[in-house]
Amino acid sequence: MNLIYFIVLFLLTSSSLINALRWSRVAQREHYVPGYVSKFYFRWVKLVPFNNFYFLLTLIFMILSLWNPYTAILVAILSLLLPRGLSFNYRTSKVEQTERIKRLNIVYFILISLISVASVMLEYGYFLALFANVFSFFVYDQALKLTKNFEKNQSQVFVDRAEDKLGTFTGPIVSITGSYSKTTTKNTLYQILSSTNDVFVTPESYNNRLGIAKSINENLRENNEIAIFEMGTYGFGEIREMCSWVKPHVSVITGIAPVHLERMKTLENILDAKSEIVDLTGTVVINGDDPLLLGQARLWTAQKMVIDCSTTFSKAAVYVEYENNEHSIYISGKYITSVKGPKILQLSISLSVGIMIALEMDVLEYINKVTELEKTSHRQTVLKGNLGQTIIDNSFNSNPISNKSSLDFLSSFQTEGKKYLITPGMVELGADQFTYNYEFAHNASSVIDEALVVGYTNKVSLMLSFEDNNIPVKFFKNRDLAVSHLNSVVKDDDIVLFENDLPDHHP
Repeated sequence: MNLIYFIVLFLLTSSSLINALRWSRVAQREHYVPGYVSKFYFRWVKLVPFNNFYFLLTLIFMILSLWNPYTAILVAILSLLLPRGLSFNYRTSKVEQTERIKRLNIVYFILISLISVASVMLEYGYFLALFANVFSFFVYDQALKLTKNFEKNQSQVFVDRAEDKLGTFTGPIVSITGSYSKTTTKNTLYQILSSTNDVFVTPESYNNRLGIAKSINENLRENNEIAIFEMGTYGFGEIREMCSWVKPHVSVITGIAPVHLERMKTLENILDAKSEIVDLTGTVVINGDDPLLLGQARLWTAQKMVIDCSTTFSKAAVYVEYENNEHSIYISGKYITSVKGPKILQLSISLSVGIMIALEMDVLEYINKVTELEKTSHRQTVLKGNLGQTIIDNSFNSNPISNKSSLDFLSSFQTEGKKYLITPGMVELGADQFTYNYEFAHNASSVIDEALVVGYTNKVSLMLSFEDNNIPVKFFKNRDLAVSHLNSVVKDDDIVLFENDLPDHHP
């Protein structure tokens, strides 16, 4: 190899290593699932204008580089610039430099370095390094695969410590899962029970194996009387594994919806994955308005106590009726008491009452100690903007159920001004994502005056639906640009609904 070949090899290797800054951001935000770095890379290529052309151009230059080393230098530069939009600078949250991400990057560095060394040793010049550079996102996914089992074993010590600590806890344990309203139900139950008891509750977003273990190790105290856990899942076996050491006495399923449908494929698969929470428990509290859950509950009634909680059916075990910021609670058809709170809490209050029944608590005594229940932040939170406009913040974890609720909430506002919607739409809905977002925009069109669509992910479905319904719509590459435009036109009697927000690794 002559000098120019070594220079090209060095540049290609360096370019690949630098790209770890971007790939690690995608990997961390997608929970270190192998394959997702490549998946998001090609989403940017597919959705952002001209990225598919630039990717094709890179492949052409890669082929030409087999004969011309100077073209390979151009490839090394292009791989740092593409795909356009997925930059090294973060707009939302930055990468947390955890020990896991450091180990992952070391493995990636080793793989890239070995490929470059092999390219020289096998007398391929810089050609192997060239392929690794163009497809460095794929190499990063291989690093994720190689470290997956090691990381699980590495973290088992924290889970074992949490299991031992929880083993000394003598109070009742409640575990909550579902496609929506998990956090809201957890927080609602906490507000009610903490009026009387010392309650341990997992923090927001700490709903996976390591998050739950971390919260137990750091926050569970000897004087806690009740423990509440939120459990999320991206696939089969995760909730069953968590329940094997959390050992809940009461399990709650808030509802089944097409959330994470891209990963789980069907609603039935989502139902099966969520239903793992009932395997080791004695009592199950369910959303009695969900037909999938009601059907599944018939399989549980012979072995477990099942409490159905409803917001529509007055003959359910628990029924909560909402009117004018007040929730009326009925148990077995009998009125018990009322509690103040926003409409978004209706289902969560119903499920919380079901949990208290399962724990043989005096519902009237607990509820009467609560003046008013508050909703969780970023769930239809009403704020005042700097320009006097009313802001409805529902920017967290949007799904078809919460979208409908937000539109109902927006329609309840009376104003002389305009109603704006800022949204990137919904994600992880698999093959049905276009349909769900088109339907969302269609439903929103009867409520809003103008739409601001953010990002390329659902641009086509949202804008097509708004245009079909004659709603003025504008497109912005990211939320900051949309907010900047809105601030230039909004008036103090306008209302703005922020429905969902996507991290910046989404197109």
